[in-house]
Amino acid sequence: MMETILIIEDTYELRESIAEVLRQEGYNVLQAENGRIGIEQALKHTPDLILCDIMMPGADGFEVLKFLKQQKGLMNFPFIYMSALEERKNVREGMELGADDYLVKPFTIDELLKAIKIRLEKHRSIEVQINSQIEIIEKELQNSISQLKMQVDSQNTLLGKAVAEKEEVAVKLLEKQDQLMQDALRSIEINNTLIEMSRQLTIALQKDQLTEEQRKTFSNLRNKLRNRSILLNNQTVFLFKFEQTYPNFKQSLLHIYPKLMKQDLVLLATVFMQLDTIQQGAILNITAESIRKKKYRLKLKMELGKEQDFSAHIKQITMGI
Repeated sequence: MMETILIIEDTYELRESIAEVLRQEGYNVLQAENGRIGIEQALKHTPDLILCDIMMPGADGFEVLKFLKQQKGLMNFPFIYMSALEERKNVREGMELGADDYLVKPFTIDELLKAIKIRLEKHRSIEVQINSQIEIIEKELQNSISQLKMQVDSQNTLLGKAVAEKEEVAVKLLEKQDQLMQDALRSIEINNTLIEMSRQLTIALQKDQLTEEQRKTFSNLRNKLRNRSILLNNQTVFLFKFEQTYPNFKQSLLHIYPKLMKQDLVLLATVFMQLDTIQQGAILNITAESIRKKKYRLKLKMELGKEQDFSAHIKQITMGI
């Protein structure tokens, strides 16, 4: 796949000269004559690498990198400064902002191509590491969903064969109740593990002694965890399994309380399962305090007395399940 390089340089002759060399090397080239246009090009095309001058009208090279760094999930490519400024403070300022390399003008074609090659190869290596970790997590979640579906199919088969055998149905239902509880707790455990991974990455990124490459690796992994939405949706999985085990639960409640929302039904299901407040919060992805407030509002919606047993009322309504 052809890699794209964005050149941000206000000197036309130099910009065209670099572009021609890169095209001959097989790169796709984008050009910008100032920092403002360079930012627009980066946001629009997400290049594989940026070559950027420092002293430019409008937005200088430092402002370009600083702005791109602030765009969540965008700065996932190498950034190389090009400048005639040889003072150490300028080199240091650029590297502290997060630049990957610094080419001092005038530089040779070999120096330019070598810097680009090294940075792209390092970037690809980091991407491989991140994608490998993401793949492991995704496979675990995919296996969890696959096993869940297999269990549901197996349950439906068992229930279909036992229609005329009430005692066997009752025994199977008790087994499924136990399995549902185990799956709910396992779902909470997986979700909490992934959230903890994201939290630990955030903590790691706050450490001063990290190298720039380590910081990029941690930041990219954290962004991919968020952007690819691989955290397990506890509500969906829990309700899916719950409705397979108790197919008439929702229908019975909605018959009496037609204004109940999906999240209300999930909370009522966790109450029916006798999960504690912390486990309920993990299923609904809210705090234990929010669970207590939600239960209070739900009692008002269902016109129950403050001291009325929530769990007993739900079981009374759904006794036919």
